[in-house]
Amino acid sequence: MLILNNEEETKKLAKLLAQSLKPNDIVLLNGDLGAGKTFFCREIIKHFCGENTNIISPTFNLLQTYKTSNFTIYHYDLYRLKSPEEIYELGFEEALNGNLILIEWSEIIKHLLTPPLIEVNLEVLDENKRLCSIITNSSESSLIDFLQASPLFSTKLDIQRDKSPTRKIEL
Repeated sequence: MLILNNEEETKKLAKLLAQSLKPNDIVLLNGDLGAGKTFFCREIIKHFCGENTNIISPTFNLLQTYKTSNFTIYHYDLYRLKSPEEIYELGFEEALNGNLILIEWSEIIKHLLTPPLIEVNLEVLDENKRLCSIITNSSESSLIDFLQASPLFSTKLDIQRDKSPTRKIEL
């Protein structure tokens, strides 16, 4: 696991992860209120749409979309979702067709999702520090290989490789 000491380190990790993302990826962000899920998503969106992109939290609308030149980013916040079926009223089937999906508070629909999934877990340690882990159930090792090769965090990576479908990347 990686301790992110401040927003700048969180931003760097989000940007690093964004470099490995592609259409059809689904990223689940987990953590308590204030853990930095929306901040992490904003940095991923900025990577694809530009630093000056006006990014609005989907907390009240449940969904915000952002167009890139090749695909759309669907940013969901499911904190207020009452039942799993409500996700289909938010364009989820369309989102699954060649787009990048970011989901905060995904627990309510996780059973509906099929691999590959990327989970980013953020835990508040204090006002500025976060504990982060990334888990993927992808059979591809491209994400693991990409993060492991990064000069930004490579000295802190403890990659757990096994033959199981779930691979935990402890940063």
